[in-house]
Amino acid sequence: MISNLKDKRLFFRFLSISVVGTTADYLLAVLLALVFSAPYVLASTCGFILGSAVNYCGHNVFSYEHTDKSTISFLGYGKYLLAVLSSLVSRLAVVAGLGYVTALPFWFILLVAIGASFITSYVISTLWVFRKPD
Repeated sequence: MISNLKDKRLFFRFLSISVVGTTADYLLAVLLALVFSAPYVLASTCGFILGSAVNYCGHNVFSYEHTDKSTISFLGYGKYLLAVLSSLVSRLAVVAGLGYVTALPFWFILLVAIGASFITSYVISTLWVFRKPD
């Protein structure tokens, strides 16, 4: 199971889908906020939900070889949301920790935090959400 984390093809497929989902998240949030004057928090929340749904479906269809569109479910999406929320916690912990103990510029801290968040999401998704059946 841990060996799945070392699969370079899986890692890059996961990264590719994550970029697509993040782009959908960003574009919807900007569209809602700038074109429809939606409140920023609402726009950002809608973008997050769309991005996570795009990622969940994309990971099922493309990232993991043992899954496909037939494995998409509300329960699976719920598990994926927990993984994404866990990755947010790791991101915030890195921002808070590095911000507290270093004098590094925020842009650098944020890049490190985004990396930590991505790794957290990848690990939880691979080992739990999209776990390969034994």
